Amino acid sequence: MSSIGIIGSGAWGTALAMAAHRAGNEVLIYARETHVVDAINRTFENTTFLPNVSLDPNIKATSKLRDLSGS
Repeated sequence: MSSIGIIGSGAWGTALAMAAHRAGNEVLIYARETHVVDAINRTFENTTFLPNVSLDPNIKATSKLRDLSGS
């Protein structure tokens, strides 16, 4: 399993994160907006940019770019 960092939490970034996770990768999404990070990590949904689409609970989000350094 590889670790993948996605920079951007818009609809496209979120969909890319879902595809990468389904392919067996560990995924971390970077978002500037802390409310988007909170929603992804607490409700497993990007309610701002991709509402009504459930994310796997193993897809995580961060607002700190340095967290992607290992991805």
